[in-house]
Amino acid sequence: MKIPNFKLKSQLALFNALSKAFIITLLVIIVPWIVSEISIRDTDDILIHKLDQVIELVDSLGIDNFIDLEAEFNTFGSYNILKEEYISIEPIARDTLFDVIEFSQRIIEEEIVDYRVLSYSIVENDNNYLIEIGKSISTIYLFEHNLKRFTFIFLIIVISLTFILDLSFIQYLLIPFEKIVKKLKSTNHPSSFNYTSIETSTSDFVYLDETIHSLMHKIELAFNDERDYISNVSHELLTPVSIIQSKLDNILHENNLQEADMIKIFESKKTLRRLTNLVRTLLMMSRIENEEYILTEEVNITNTLQNVLEEIEDKIAAKELELKIKFKAEEFVFFGNDNLLFTLFYNFVNNAIRFTDKGYIEIETLKNQKQFIVKISDSGAGIPKDEIPHIFSRFKNSNDKKDSYGLGLALSKKICGYHKIDIEVISEVNIGSTFILKFPN
Repeated sequence: MKIPNFKLKSQLALFNALSKAFIITLLVIIVPWIVSEISIRDTDDILIHKLDQVIELVDSLGIDNFIDLEAEFNTFGSYNILKEEYISIEPIARDTLFDVIEFSQRIIEEEIVDYRVLSYSIVENDNNYLIEIGKSISTIYLFEHNLKRFTFIFLIIVISLTFILDLSFIQYLLIPFEKIVKKLKSTNHPSSFNYTSIETSTSDFVYLDETIHSLMHKIELAFNDERDYISNVSHELLTPVSIIQSKLDNILHENNLQEADMIKIFESKKTLRRLTNLVRTLLMMSRIENEEYILTEEVNITNTLQNVLEEIEDKIAAKELELKIKFKAEEFVFFGNDNLLFTLFYNFVNNAIRFTDKGYIEIETLKNQKQFIVKISDSGAGIPKDEIPHIFSRFKNSNDKKDSYGLGLALSKKICGYHKIDIEVISEVNIGSTFILKFPN
């Protein structure tokens, strides 16, 4: 079972809640026993205090005021009207001693009542007497119940307050961390990173913020170096490629070439053309990364798609593929760069044609909850599932075709990111692929 990922704040709050739940569970188990022990101990203290009072009365008034030895029942008994308490004094045999507190039952007015009874023996006038003081268990249970209820209410209030305070403190403590995360999320380009220091008294967050600033500086420098390198190399390559192209064209105009030589020259021109496309693609990617393109043009997406289809219809006809056009949505005007969007659609459609030997190419537009969507589907070779996450990487090919350097989809991904267009890929081997472009509202 895979454990889901949680934010640090959620993990701390979850731990806080679980710890409080553990404490409550532990208290639910322990508190009843503690309360029971407290109530019994408190009852025993009351019984001992009453025994002291009874002994004082016996000493001051004399035992004869309580027991008439000549009467039929030479005992003394007293209990309240609700039978909650009782006191009894009766003679016992000599050398018999009692000093115990226990639970016991007594019959009062033909009714059996459970009591907590203190039994204590005294000596008066050379006779031994047993004093019993009992307190009804029902009153003990009532006291115990009230004490438990008060304890639980108090515990719930205390735990709730501590939980709220802990959660509020965690929230306050993590504010700098959330600001750091927000800075990173809002950074679309190394040069747009906000290097303003986060105000915090937590040294760990200060160190984290400074470390991220240092890393972003290094990333920005490396990014700029790579961009400049690609741009310079691309410009330097275009000049010799153009010269070689011209020389090959001049050679072709000579009439003394044999057919084998002409084939070799045509293959060389094809390679140069691929190299030129490669250099131009790298230049375009470099310019996109440098944010040199203006995104303020009003682009009619439907018209751009139609222009792409007009440009590429010869390739579709040459492979005898069926072209399905399903423009279900109304015309959609999007603020962006017309040339980049044309290149985006051209790459996807051209890619679909290249890897489809029979069947169809389908272009569909639709609106889903006010979001404009373009789907480009084919019945081609498809892409293995484990290759789908890598198809937008530079110089990666998910197939055995050798007529591409693997930059077309990488460039398309750059253009989508530049225009904030989401891409979704659905593909099955030997069935076909669908590229879904979701435009921002």
